[in-house]
Amino acid sequence: MNNYIYYLPLILTAIAGIISLLPQKGIAKFISAVTSLSVLAASVIIFKEPDFLTQAFYIDGFSKVFIFTIAAIYAATVIFSISYVKYIETPLFHINQYFAWMNFFALSMFFSVETNNLGLLWVAIEATTVTSALLIAIEGKKESIEATWRYILIVSCGLILSLLGTILIYGDLHTLSISAVLHSSHAGKLALLGILLSIVGYGTKAGIFPMHTWLPDVHGKAPSPVSAIFSGVLLPVALFGILRVSNIYDSNIVRNFMFLLGFISVIIASLLMTVQKFYKRLFAYSSMENMGMILIGIALGGKAVYGALIIVLSHAFAKSAVFFLSGNILIRYKDTKITAVKGLLKKMPFTAYCLFFAVLSATGAPPFATFIGEILIFYKIVSIYGWIIAILLGMFIATAFISANYYTGKMIFSEKEKDIRERKSLVNYIPLINVVMSFLIIFLFKF
Repeated sequence: MNNYIYYLPLILTAIAGIISLLPQKGIAKFISAVTSLSVLAASVIIFKEPDFLTQAFYIDGFSKVFIFTIAAIYAATVIFSISYVKYIETPLFHINQYFAWMNFFALSMFFSVETNNLGLLWVAIEATTVTSALLIAIEGKKESIEATWRYILIVSCGLILSLLGTILIYGDLHTLSISAVLHSSHAGKLALLGILLSIVGYGTKAGIFPMHTWLPDVHGKAPSPVSAIFSGVLLPVALFGILRVSNIYDSNIVRNFMFLLGFISVIIASLLMTVQKFYKRLFAYSSMENMGMILIGIALGGKAVYGALIIVLSHAFAKSAVFFLSGNILIRYKDTKITAVKGLLKKMPFTAYCLFFAVLSATGAPPFATFIGEILIFYKIVSIYGWIIAILLGMFIATAFISANYYTGKMIFSEKEKDIRERKSLVNYIPLINVVMSFLIIFLFKF
């Protein structure tokens, strides 16, 4: 296979973004759908190809997992958006621009996981902020615009720390080449400080404590397809930045620092999930809990990293399905309050069943792949930190599981009050496909 296959996700999304800016009606939807499916096909081919290394690009096994994940959720989001955008009553800008920014957003995420330069990695992750900000505000509501500004300010402040960290790493190692600095034996205290700052900075974009406060606001106010791609792949892409910088210096300080941030993130998310009144914010905190577990897996190393990658894949499919379904519910019920959604099983049975299993998958119920990933991580926790820490973390994971499924169950199984009819569309099957994929992941890939 020629090397061009590795460049296809970047080239195709860039072209699609430019074409989508044209004013012709329908062209943005068509080109975005064709591009996203083509990129998904290319990502499957890349997954089976050998690692790829040049001065500009470094695509290893980790990159391949993320490329496929981004491509799959990007395709699902574009196709779902084609049907969803017609329900946006007063868009802030032309719908063609929505798809243009969606393509540029995907481009920046693909570049984040393919680049072989720490500086360009920072640029790419910062670019995801620029390209995604307007997607949050497309509905033109005051609340969504405020959430956009909060997102830009908090995330940009966090990424300043990552920029400073990148400068310190360069000052110590005199290179920004990722392939050159991985597992470096020359890293000193300056690089260590840079790594810690980078972890906090990229953790901001991933919704990791202590700069996670933008996450529930954005997920709660953004259109559901945007929430889906944010939760499914934007948060993990930020964790990919942490994965890269943490492998520069094999230090217990770095590992314990990541473990602590991940652990606190799980605690905060699980406790806040118990008191949520809005279902999109509930699912946002669930994503924060999942990101905390992934960060813990990265921190522990070994088989726990495999567990983290399994959660990345499974969570991407399951949580994107949850937000797609939340969009269907919001369209019909016109409300994001949990108490406002009653009788979902009787009024929207297909959506209800899909949501039931999607939330089970996202929260780690067996036999979904997320459960397998968490088991691998807990095994490593016991071997390093002992049973007490593992049990304590397990209690908060159980709290998150119970909260998410309790509130979801209330929406699904409570008595109906509104005369709601489920819309009939082939697009409705996208969440179902994602739920099935969140189960099949464990069988489809061998890490």
